Amino acid sequence: MSQEVYSQYSFPCKANDIDVYLEYNNSILYNTRKKIIEEEGLQQYTCRELILITKCEVEQYNGLDEVRRLCRGNVLVIQGIISFFTSFPLTMYNAVESKVGIVPIKYKVQSNHLFIQGKDYTYDLIQLLRKINEESKLIISLLDRWRKAIYLKEQSDADLYYDEAFLSFFHILELFGNSIKKDLKKKLDTSIVDLLSNYYRAYYFSKDTIKEMVQQNKKPISSILISDDLSLAIKIKYFLEKYDMLDDNTAFFVDNMIEIRNDIAHGRITYKNKFVYPLSPFFNLAKDSYENMQFLFFLTARMISKYIGITCWEQEWEESKKYLLPPKSTLDLFLNDDSKIYNFDEKMLLEGNKYNITWRTIFNHYIKKPKKDFLDKLEIKLKNYFMKVEMNEENSADLFNISLLFSDSIDDQIKNKAIENIKIAISKQWYGWSNFKDAYSYLEFYNVNLIWYKSFLMSESHNLFSKDE
Repeated sequence: MSQEVYSQYSFPCKANDIDVYLEYNNSILYNTRKKIIEEEGLQQYTCRELILITKCEVEQYNGLDEVRRLCRGNVLVIQGIISFFTSFPLTMYNAVESKVGIVPIKYKVQSNHLFIQGKDYTYDLIQLLRKINEESKLIISLLDRWRKAIYLKEQSDADLYYDEAFLSFFHILELFGNSIKKDLKKKLDTSIVDLLSNYYRAYYFSKDTIKEMVQQNKKPISSILISDDLSLAIKIKYFLEKYDMLDDNTAFFVDNMIEIRNDIAHGRITYKNKFVYPLSPFFNLAKDSYENMQFLFFLTARMISKYIGITCWEQEWEESKKYLLPPKSTLDLFLNDDSKIYNFDEKMLLEGNKYNITWRTIFNHYIKKPKKDFLDKLEIKLKNYFMKVEMNEENSADLFNISLLFSDSIDDQIKNKAIENIKIAISKQWYGWSNFKDAYSYLEFYNVNLIWYKSFLMSESHNLFSKDE
């Protein structure tokens, strides 16, 4: 004999302006008007209460608490859904109250809906629930990986779990890569058939002969050109192309993320003698996982939304894309005055452009692989732009950083302009760092040697310009 058993959990939701009701299997989630104060370290959050009710059949030889085990899958799915829309990880650790019993729990039946800060996500919620019913294993896995990643990201005090969070985000790329593997192979096979057909037409064979020759040679050619295990980079880029998300900058980002993933996933020597804030309690496996986390956050969220067929996270990803590094090949075209980079002016370096060639991306590109010949090219190409632009509060952070690189230039005009920018930024506290001295530590971490700036800091002449010393 079995009996119906009910469980109820109360969760605080940091998206406190939320109005939600959703049904999934034998589970219900809705918000109340109650506010819950949640503390995390020294911070307090005013949260909206969410109630999650589950129902299932429990055999009489089991205790009532077995409902928690039997319904855990539904609970995790709903937590994944809410976390995806709010961007705040909802986990069992957040539960503030719970109870089980055989008496049905009363609640007001509503239609599925979701509003967050006044924005209507109801269509997106219904579409997501439909997609879960169609492809439950894949969609639920994607949501759970994303929820775990943002949880680890949130819990990463002092950069503690960033390597693990990075891998959880990356699992989403791998899941998507595997999901389109057959489709990609089919596309590549079709390309080989077209290639062979065009080749044999040059011999003026009849249509039947061409078809026969293609069938004879398709398999051996395919085995040479198409590996049984397609590279992850190809699969991810194909997915992005299929869902209209691929461009040169995104492709370059994917390549970099695969390199970082390999550094984290495989045994590497982790010792480093230089650190930057936040100071990690362990040696990190990858140098750049912290800086790329936000890009992965938005990219994976948008990939999930695209696959589901909703617009959620579109605006956030489009805004984030503006700060992706351009490929080195694109930057080289710019430095070499190639005609493919046209109508470029100094405003684009601050306001952005389709190539993502800006003061910020140029600075970040250089510090990843600092080489003197590269810096020399930058100075030659950027001199006119650099000399024209005047520092103000809006553009100061990016100009301060690039001025640090140019402060050791052998070109006196560039050097003097760079030093002037640095002193203005320090005097007005426009440098974009918590402390202007942190910029030196950061660049030292990337093996960028700043001769003038180090001397400037050591001489304490910066005290004449700094208001916070």
